[in-house]
Amino acid sequence: MRLSTIWQKLRIGGLCGRRLLARPEPVGRDREAEVRALLARPPFGITDVADAALPLYDRALTHRSYVNGGEYPAAVVDDNERLEFLGNYILDFIIADHLYGEYDLPPGEMNRRLQVTRNTKLAEIVRGQGLGIDGAVRRRGQTLTDSIIADAFEALIGAIYLDRGLTVAREVVLAIFEEEIAECDVHRNYRGRLQEYVARENLGELDYAFRQTGPGSSPIWAARVTIGGNLLGEGEGRTKQGAAMLAAKEALGRLRGGIR
Repeated sequence: MRLSTIWQKLRIGGLCGRRLLARPEPVGRDREAEVRALLARPPFGITDVADAALPLYDRALTHRSYVNGGEYPAAVVDDNERLEFLGNYILDFIIADHLYGEYDLPPGEMNRRLQVTRNTKLAEIVRGQGLGIDGAVRRRGQTLTDSIIADAFEALIGAIYLDRGLTVAREVVLAIFEEEIAECDVHRNYRGRLQEYVARENLGELDYAFRQTGPGSSPIWAARVTIGGNLLGEGEGRTKQGAAMLAAKEALGRLRGGIR
């Protein structure tokens, strides 16, 4: 499918989704606080959500089992399936567009890289990066599976797109997938290169330490990498992965007298 076709689908989906915001249902105060707290944390950093937009984000985090549980009629609480459909296209589009613009890859290789968005991988990313989505999914009598977590992730991306537009959605997606995207290019995957170099040269234990600075709404991660107990690199970024990548790049430079 051509990127222009995907973009057309996103525009159509965006128009349909925005109509759903015309008559939003209220969100309970406890749920409102939960949703706002999730959006305020990195890598989302969305702190000024309008009251009218809250039902959209709430819907993104609501599994169909919660809607069909009998306590609330579907007219009051909707599930995230439509948003998941939209978010799936948006997520693939953003990553495909980034791969096309930043990496010189043939179509087959680009398609293989897009496998990072499969359900099991998305659930792994949600848990591994502590995004908090898995803890915010509303469901009833349903085990929290990888598929449910992945669907909520994609639905949340769809909600961000509808509320904030493609630019903000792109920033969030690329921040989350920063490490995975970097691994597409062996030359720019500094963490992987450093690990291989340290192992090959038998330099000792490789370890990363992290700390978070800055305001809660816009945190900055600082990373330090030590080898054999010696500090060799430091870096700062919007995500832990980004900070670690910069720290690894500095360490490689010191070990090898500069890198290309």
